[in-house]
Amino acid sequence: MAELRTDKARQGRTGRPVLYILIAGLALCLVVFIGLQLYNSTLPDQNIGGVEASGTTAAPATPANSQTGTVTPGTPAPGTSTAN
Repeated sequence: MAELRTDKARQGRTGRPVLYILIAGLALCLVVFIGLQLYNSTLPDQNIGGVEASGTTAAPATPANSQTGTVTPGTPAPGTSTAN
């Protein structure tokens, strides 16, 4: 069987070339991120579906047949039967 030397069995050099590639990739990601932020800031705020945007929202309507009341422990809820 052939003897493998450790210096010949490696696939490639490690160190600075790998670091340069990682830094270049990070820099490219930052450039793309900044470009997207600039693009987003130039877009107008669009009114989608004709609904006017406002800072407040209306409370949901209460159904007409809903029962309001306080339920205390030991008493049945309004509208429930106590028969077993």
